[in-house]
Amino acid sequence: MKWVEFSRLNQAIEMLTPTKTIRMLSKDYPEEYLSFIKILSLELPANNLASKKAMKWITNALEVFDDEIESAIYIHGDIGEAMYHFTEDAQDSNFSLERVIDFLSMDCSKGDGESFSTFKNVFSSMSALEKKWFLRYWLRTPRNGINSGLVKKLLAKVYGKKVGDITNHHQLHSLSDIAMYYNKGQEPPNDLEIGRFISPMLAKVVPKEKWPMLFIIEYKYDGARYQIHKGDYYDLMVRQTSIIIFNRKGKVVTEKFPDIVEQVIGWNIPESFIIDTEIYPVEDNGRPAPFKKMGTRIHSKNVQEAIEKCPVKLAVFDCMMFNDENLMSLSLEKRLKIIDKFPDLTERTPQMKHDIFYNLAINDGYEGIMIKDLNAPYESGKRSIAWAKHKPPRFELDVVVTGVRYGEGKRATVFSSYDIAVKDKNDFISIGSIGTGFSEIDLIYLTNEAKKIILSVENGTYTLSPRIVLEVTCDLITQDNEGNLGLRFPRLLRIRNDKPVSDINTIEDIENMV
Repeated sequence: MKWVEFSRLNQAIEMLTPTKTIRMLSKDYPEEYLSFIKILSLELPANNLASKKAMKWITNALEVFDDEIESAIYIHGDIGEAMYHFTEDAQDSNFSLERVIDFLSMDCSKGDGESFSTFKNVFSSMSALEKKWFLRYWLRTPRNGINSGLVKKLLAKVYGKKVGDITNHHQLHSLSDIAMYYNKGQEPPNDLEIGRFISPMLAKVVPKEKWPMLFIIEYKYDGARYQIHKGDYYDLMVRQTSIIIFNRKGKVVTEKFPDIVEQVIGWNIPESFIIDTEIYPVEDNGRPAPFKKMGTRIHSKNVQEAIEKCPVKLAVFDCMMFNDENLMSLSLEKRLKIIDKFPDLTERTPQMKHDIFYNLAINDGYEGIMIKDLNAPYESGKRSIAWAKHKPPRFELDVVVTGVRYGEGKRATVFSSYDIAVKDKNDFISIGSIGTGFSEIDLIYLTNEAKKIILSVENGTYTLSPRIVLEVTCDLITQDNEGNLGLRFPRLLRIRNDKPVSDINTIEDIENMV
């Protein structure tokens, strides 16, 4: 498939309903299906591209002033559409889809000028329509209505599969890999692999009347979720142990936690394993410290200094693989027999009344408790009622930032008002804005991050690509006569760099709270 053909296809489906989109995509499903699925599902390597750099490169490539591009964006809404109308049309390029994917995956952080030269040559060789879709995919904001859910439905239609089966496969495989197996007439293997991230099972806010009949109770730690893989490999006939630490987004962060690596090695567990853990900050006396201290560990470039400033503890609470055996389909009750082999386990009890254990957790400085169904398997990537959160009675939500505005006075140089939203199926629903609870450092950090993902600006509001996750609290969740939800006295609890957007709260969660 040529890039121009792919661009025309995107142009055609831009305004179609999901059903019509799937129909058209399945009709035009190419022989080069791997690249096709890879780009549709945005399974592309990070290109380290900030919107400010993108603007600079575009203006330099076109030899125009910044304000000309900004005016075009203001009129047309986003940079891709702006370029479609701004640039003079040219002949279609001869680039293949695979070749353009290589360009889109190019590391743009290099300062040697080679990356810009490559971009300029590619960009200048494209027609206006090709430029539009190149820029949208370059910035990872295609705005064509396609998400992973729709790609799953496409694969189901093309290969005659059930969407639920594809969702299960997606826990362990990329959508392009799933397509590769289906194209060969094979089912993706269910085997787990050391070094291949597993989408974590997620907890839900569940009313007490819906708690499971048979459960175990655990402390809820106010830290960050990490998945730890341990396996052996051989180097020059000598067995070596490999420890890999993933954050909950699937990014390898092993280098940030050499103390945890040393701790895991010190367990002297000979078997391979994949475990689910919480790493949380502690004070010098060993009691839990405020979560904000984790930022020191995660963002510091001086690891040793970060270790000294922010000591942490590890709590193991689940195991997905042990001695090369996949445990995910087993009940929690059966998994506990394996989990108990590990030191540094989360505090838990199968017998104590939940309210007693809850008070113990709060008094010990922890966030609350988790109520887990002993009959439930490990449901990768699913937010399940089998894991219920129970925290102090206040409204707390994980939300995504969709828009920002500059402040006034001392805050005139930073974004101080943040539009926030929650999920509703394949969309985001606004629940208002937030402007309190931020430290000056928070505002500087968020402003810098927001500038990297600006899509458009109108009347002083900068629309962002939905990437920044915040944890907020409020006194009350309100609902007007038209059913619109809002937060009364919302304020920031913390910035959740550890959480992907896919894990934010849903409309359903909020309705359970109202």
